[in-house]
Order: sequence, then structure tokens, then C-alpha cells
Amino acid sequence: MGSSSSNLADQKELLYSIADQRCYINYSPKKTVYEWHLLVDESSYALEKAKRLRSQYELLYKPRHRLIEFLRQSNTIIKDSVDAFLKGYLNEFVDETVGDDLRIASENNEPASVLRAYSRSQSFTKKIHSDMAKNTYHQFTLYCTPLNCNILARTHDSIQAFITILFHPKLDCYLCKKDIIVYRGAVVDDERVLEGYEKNSIIISTTFLSTSTDPHVAGMFGGCDTDASISNNILLLCTYKLHNNGRTSLRMESESNFEDEKEILIFPYIPFQIISIKRTQIGPSNRQKVEVEFEEISVDKIDHQK
Repeated sequence: MGSSSSNLADQKELLYSIADQRCYINYSPKKTVYEWHLLVDESSYALEKAKRLRSQYELLYKPRHRLIEFLRQSNTIIKDSVDAFLKGYLNEFVDETVGDDLRIASENNEPASVLRAYSRSQSFTKKIHSDMAKNTYHQFTLYCTPLNCNILARTHDSIQAFITILFHPKLDCYLCKKDIIVYRGAVVDDERVLEGYEKNSIIISTTFLSTSTDPHVAGMFGGCDTDASISNNILLLCTYKLHNNGRTSLRMESESNFEDEKEILIFPYIPFQIISIKRTQIGPSNRQKVEVEFEEISVDKIDHQK
């Protein structure tokens, strides 16, 4: 029975992988890299798409929106969003505490419990990040919709429901209000992730980004504390200058299980410009280390300059 279930899961994953690749107009067997940044051009459709999506989430909670006013009166907006999210991820997450957090959010109309669920389980956040980044790529670059793309059809509604919850005004007390500098470390196993990364290039965050106000914490996640000779993977250290133009980032410390990480959560669809990029070789194996400095920019400012 176990072997049969495993084979079925493998076949399902293979089918999804093939569907993923065939979503391209020009099909190629080359593996696509989905990551947390999408490199864009100043005149790119992606910038306008990102701006429009963020506006839609913000307008969702405006008092003048009659439909949302009705939903607020019936006290179901968080419940409906949590239910929509769980519908797409039924049986994906076995962590009971994550399920408990989501049920509390649904029953009490309290989005802070979703923040706790997000910070509680690495597998939970990894799955969300992966699907959100993939969806953003298909929407912004391949111009897909849930009607013509198997990738979006599987997770689009659930991911949008999750983002909707984190735009809820009850979370405004967690918003970062002033200019801050945060750090993120990662180990990159594919050079293509950094293709096109040059000074003045513009990127969009494709998913929620967990960062820290402490560069040492970011360094640990990037593998700075490990022996540089044991891996040929790329050590990536990112610095983000956040101006918090609107809903850019949330302070997660009070809801996180790991307060010492001093986590700041950056929202998706935020445009950044690369201010500097530095490449060095470290350790006996000449492992590549890449340090990138990003600065938050305004889409309106870009539009004005064009």
C-alpha cells in the first residue's frame, strides 16, 4: 500500500512538472528557476502588474467598498480567506499547531494567528514561498491565468487568499513605518538565479521575504558560520534598504517562535533597485560569495521618470 501511494505521488509530481514546462509558448526541457526576486525592465508589464495587484489588496479593505463592508458586518472576511487557503492545501500540512493557528484565525476573525502559523513551521513557509514565487513568474512573465495554466489552477486562489489576510488592517500595528535596513542570507545552488543582477537593475519581490535587522542572523542562514571548503554553492547575502512606502514590511518578533531572529517580513510585489553588487571568492575551494544591496523604490517614481 505504501509503495503504491509513493508511486502515485511520484507520477503526480512528474505530471505537474511536465505541465509546468508545457505552460511555455516555446517549450524547452531546461529547468526553470523560480526564486524570490523577479528581474524586470523599467517599462516592464510586471511593474504595472505588481502595482495593480497591491492596489487591489489595499482596496479590498477600504470602507467605501460596498461588498467588503457587507463582509465586515457579517464578520467572515478572515474565515472566508482561511477556508479558501485550506481548500487548496488540504492535507498538505501535517503540523497540528499550524492547523490550530489557522482555525483560531478563522473562528476569531483574527489575522495575527496566521502570522504565528507562518513563523511556526519551516515546511509551511517553504511551500507557500515556492508556490507564490512560481505563480508570480507565470502571471508576470508568461501572462498566464488560472484558466490556461495548470500551475496557477492548482494554487492561485489559495495563495491570493493568504496574501489577502496579511493585508488586513488588524495587522497595521505590525507595520514598519520608518526607513530601516534588513538582511537576508541564502545558499544558492544555481547560477541562473543571479543572471542579470547588475547595478541599477530593478527586481520585484515575488513572495514574502523573511529578513532580519541583525546581519549576523542573516549570515547564519546564508552559511557564513559553516566551513567554506565543504560546498561549491553560492553564498548570497542581501541587504535591503526599506523606506516602507505603504505596506512594505511587518515586524514579526512578537508573533515568532524565534524572537532572537528579529524578523522583518517583506511583502510580495515590492520593487527594488540594485545599488551595488560585490562578488568575491572565499575558502580553499574558492566558493563564490555575492553581496547585493537593494533599495526600495516607488513604482510611481519610475513612471514619472519614464
